[in-house]
Amino acid sequence: MLKIDEQLLAKTKGNVGQVLEDAIQALFPTDKEMDSSMYGAMLKLDSILISKEQAQNMIYSTVLQYWGDVDLLLHSVLQSTTIDLENANERLHTFLSSSHGKKSIFDYLLIHNDFQFENLIGLVFGKDIKIHIPVGGLHKIYLYQIGKKFLLHTIYNKRNEFWNLLFTKKIYSVFLQAPLDSIQDATHLIQQFKIILQQHHTLNQSVVLTNELIQRVDHENIRSYQLKELHLFNLITHFNGGKRHYRKIKPLIEEIFASWGKGKWALSEKENTLLTYILAVNASKEKETEKVIEYGKYLINKDRLINHSIELLVEYSDVLPSLKPEPATLVKRYNKNYLEKIFYLLIEALIQKQQFHEVITLLKKYDIASCISIYEYFNAQHFDQDLLHRIEATVQRDIAYIVHNSPQYVLQSVEVWINNYQNEKSPYFEIARETSKHVCNLLKALFATEQYELFEKLMEVYKKYLKLDDHFEELRDFVSLFVKN
Repeated sequence: MLKIDEQLLAKTKGNVGQVLEDAIQALFPTDKEMDSSMYGAMLKLDSILISKEQAQNMIYSTVLQYWGDVDLLLHSVLQSTTIDLENANERLHTFLSSSHGKKSIFDYLLIHNDFQFENLIGLVFGKDIKIHIPVGGLHKIYLYQIGKKFLLHTIYNKRNEFWNLLFTKKIYSVFLQAPLDSIQDATHLIQQFKIILQQHHTLNQSVVLTNELIQRVDHENIRSYQLKELHLFNLITHFNGGKRHYRKIKPLIEEIFASWGKGKWALSEKENTLLTYILAVNASKEKETEKVIEYGKYLINKDRLINHSIELLVEYSDVLPSLKPEPATLVKRYNKNYLEKIFYLLIEALIQKQQFHEVITLLKKYDIASCISIYEYFNAQHFDQDLLHRIEATVQRDIAYIVHNSPQYVLQSVEVWINNYQNEKSPYFEIARETSKHVCNLLKALFATEQYELFEKLMEVYKKYLKLDDHFEELRDFVSLFVKN
């Protein structure tokens, strides 16, 4: 344990709040320039940063102390694996007593920044096993490189809140005193700051404190790739931070475009794609129809959203809804997948602007704009009545999977669906409502562009399986007005 950790634990007896503030101030009386009212008293860097050799030795001794004598035979989660439990303890002890083991643990932390018991099991046995219960009194070890030194912090199972909030103090102190370009994995580190704050404070407080810290870092540091990453992280924090913070999305994005639109650290196409996706979703909420069309077209042109989807999902999974896309289905939650959501919003906006032929172009070009059966109908070389029947078969199969997670009980599933989907308390209502809205938009485009065969079949399917009175009445009014004009 670091000397500073021992001193603060002794002075506070594991308590937080003002007790921790007073203890830090007593140990490190700071002048007004060092002090900050934003998140209270700071810890001096030389008290929390250590050398590589010190970090290696402390990590190794901590792991050995808390996990070295764990009896793996007692862990039921391991009994369902292919690990040879008869020799498991011996393998663990051999690993921990070797120089290779010590180096492997340190190297893992250099790459991943945190280390838990399940990671130790992974290194020893080559198995990715999730272990959700506390083991041996030690929860997690964190390691970040700051220049030529290291920020090492341990979270113990006992007095968990104290160790968590002390870690936020260390992170905050590092960002306000160390040059940003010396902090490796800076975005990951500030992410830990927010995550821990959110565990012990409200969502609003965590967003406010994270935003203030990033603003301070911005003020104290020159432009760099790391600073751009922090700006993007701050945007995501606001995007997920509730109504009050969501309202700041547009000015934040405008600021990012102004700061990082060009130059050495200019926004990449991937980052532009992320920002445009957020703008499209926001424009839809604000009912800015023309903007939805502008942003939606940008995202699907040159397959930008598709081409960058894997990277964006890995780095920004809390922004892009990541349920697997299902182009074969028509009945689904369109807002659960980023691609389906964008096509859903874009088609709705095009309908509102009466750009019906644009919708038909999307249906012909992209199967995910509707479903494969409709896409195949549009792209068939010759008219085939069977292609129309496939649309109903698609909807029936979709319903079967939704109701019974199997295509084996189509008739029973359809009966359950029809008896329940219009009930607002039904588990099927939200899926039905999103699908009904999307299908009605497709029907408007089909009618307006005189695609009557497909219109009639899709209308038949809609009235049979998806009809919601308010959507249907609005569709009927649209057809009536269109005919009159």
